Amino acid sequence: MSTNTAGAVASDQAWKNREQGAEAAHAHSKEQEQLQAIRARQEADAQAATESRRQDQPHEGGYGGQEDLEDRYATTSGEH
Repeated sequence: MSTNTAGAVASDQAWKNREQGAEAAHAHSKEQEQLQAIRARQEADAQAATESRRQDQPHEGGYGGQEDLEDRYATTSGEH
Protein backbone atom coordinates (compact mmCIF):
# COMPACT_ATOMS: atom_id res chain seq x y z
CA MET A 1 0.00 0.00 0.00
CA SER A 2 2.61 2.50 -0.87
CA THR A 3 0.53 4.62 -3.15
CA ASN A 4 0.63 8.38 -3.15
CA THR A 5 -3.12 8.81 -3.12
CA ALA A 6 -4.86 10.86 -0.47
CA GLY A 7 -5.90 8.73 2.49
CA ALA A 8 -3.39 5.97 1.85
CA VAL A 9 -1.83 6.46 5.28
CA ALA A 10 -5.22 6.49 6.97
CA SER A 11 -6.15 3.20 5.35
CA ASP A 12 -2.86 1.54 6.35
CA GLN A 13 -3.76 -0.95 9.13
CA ALA A 14 -0.29 -0.98 10.72
CA TRP A 15 -0.26 2.81 11.02
CA LYS A 16 -3.80 2.77 12.45
CA ASN A 17 -2.86 0.18 15.09
CA ARG A 18 0.26 2.12 16.06
CA GLU A 19 -1.74 5.34 16.48
CA GLN A 20 -4.44 3.62 18.52
CA GLY A 21 -1.77 2.13 20.77
CA ALA A 22 -0.17 5.53 21.31
CA GLU A 23 -3.54 7.06 22.14
CA ALA A 24 -4.33 4.24 24.57
CA ALA A 25 -0.95 4.62 26.30
CA HIS A 26 -1.47 8.37 26.64
CA ALA A 27 -4.99 7.90 28.06
CA HIS A 28 -3.72 5.26 30.49
CA SER A 29 -0.94 7.52 31.78
CA LYS A 30 -3.40 10.40 32.29
CA GLU A 31 -5.76 8.09 34.20
CA GLN A 32 -2.91 6.90 36.42
CA GLU A 33 -1.94 10.52 37.21
CA GLN A 34 -5.54 11.33 38.12
CA LEU A 35 -5.85 8.24 40.33
CA GLN A 36 -2.60 9.11 42.09
CA ALA A 37 -3.86 12.64 42.78
CA ILE A 38 -7.17 11.28 44.12
CA ARG A 39 -5.38 8.80 46.40
CA ALA A 40 -3.11 11.53 47.75
CA ARG A 41 -6.09 13.80 48.44
CA GLN A 42 -7.97 10.98 50.21
CA GLU A 43 -4.94 10.15 52.32
CA ALA A 44 -4.55 13.80 53.34
CA ASP A 45 -8.24 14.01 54.22
CA ALA A 46 -8.02 10.81 56.27
CA GLN A 47 -5.01 12.12 58.18
CA ALA A 48 -6.76 15.41 58.89
CA ALA A 49 -9.84 13.57 60.16
CA THR A 50 -7.73 11.34 62.39
CA GLU A 51 -5.90 14.32 63.86
CA SER A 52 -9.14 16.16 64.56
CA ARG A 53 -10.47 13.11 66.45
CA ARG A 54 -7.32 13.03 68.58
CA GLN A 55 -7.86 16.49 70.00
CA ASP A 56 -8.75 16.54 73.68
CA GLN A 57 -12.44 16.80 74.31
CA PRO A 58 -13.83 18.90 77.20
CA HIS A 59 -15.63 15.80 78.53
CA GLU A 60 -15.09 12.09 78.74
CA GLY A 61 -17.77 11.22 76.27
CA GLY A 62 -21.38 10.58 77.08
CA TYR A 63 -24.34 10.45 74.82
CA GLY A 64 -26.49 13.28 73.53
CA GLY A 65 -25.19 15.90 75.95
CA GLN A 66 -25.84 13.74 79.03
CA GLU A 67 -22.19 13.52 80.04
CA ASP A 68 -22.70 16.18 82.75
CA LEU A 69 -25.65 14.47 84.46
CA GLU A 70 -25.13 13.09 87.92
CA ASP A 71 -25.75 9.42 88.65
CA ARG A 72 -27.59 9.65 91.95
CA TYR A 73 -27.97 5.92 92.40
CA ALA A 74 -24.40 4.90 91.74
CA THR A 75 -23.75 3.90 95.37
CA THR A 76 -27.11 2.43 96.35
CA SER A 77 -27.91 -1.24 96.56
CA GLY A 78 -30.67 -0.84 94.01
CA GLU A 79 -33.54 -0.58 96.52
CA HIS A 80 -34.77 2.81 95.54
